[in-house]
Amino acid sequence: MKNKKHGQTIIFASPPAIAGYASVAGKREGEGPLGQEYDLVSDDTTFGAASWEKAESCMQKQALSKSIQKASLSASDIDMIFAGDLLNQCIGSTYGLRDFDLPFVGLYGACSTMAEGLAIASMAIDGGFASRAAALTSSHFCSAERQYRLPLEYGGQRSPTAQWTVTGSGAIVLSAQGSGPFVKYATIGKICDMGITDSGNMGAAMAPVNTI
Repeated sequence: MKNKKHGQTIIFASPPAIAGYASVAGKREGEGPLGQEYDLVSDDTTFGAASWEKAESCMQKQALSKSIQKASLSASDIDMIFAGDLLNQCIGSTYGLRDFDLPFVGLYGACSTMAEGLAIASMAIDGGFASRAAALTSSHFCSAERQYRLPLEYGGQRSPTAQWTVTGSGAIVLSAQGSGPFVKYATIGKICDMGITDSGNMGAAMAPVNTI
């Protein structure tokens, strides 16, 4: 059996191929330097839904649908979905993806959810448990403010280090067959407390991830 592990890094014996991918973004993101790179950009922060949380579900549905379309597949071709968001009980993903009627694994890795989903989906394919799998995530500035910081309706003063959570969703469809690009490795990180105590400065708390 070929060695599939080197330290914290997993080496895929049969690297899955990226068959399709898509991104959906909000108005503010669409006005930025990457605006032309998104597949879909909404001029409405609610994406036509009744709440910001429902808007997040709409983004996931659009991102997955577009990625499947770009992979020249149908939803029934997908064996598993690995998805998550920043909301309680992954509610954005649950309601956004339920109509696909596909096996679903909910993930909660905050900013690492996309990488986590991609790694686990790759393991499922490399292990022979799926032929095709989708990994996706989303966040919405307004729903994140309501859940984690100061609700926008409250009108509180933001701190100098306040973060801006992106309004957007990304999806990737992986396949056991394809011409690539391929997911060849996945490194699983460890929990590391750097002693950051300022709850308003998430940048400082996350920065060590790129330096350790």
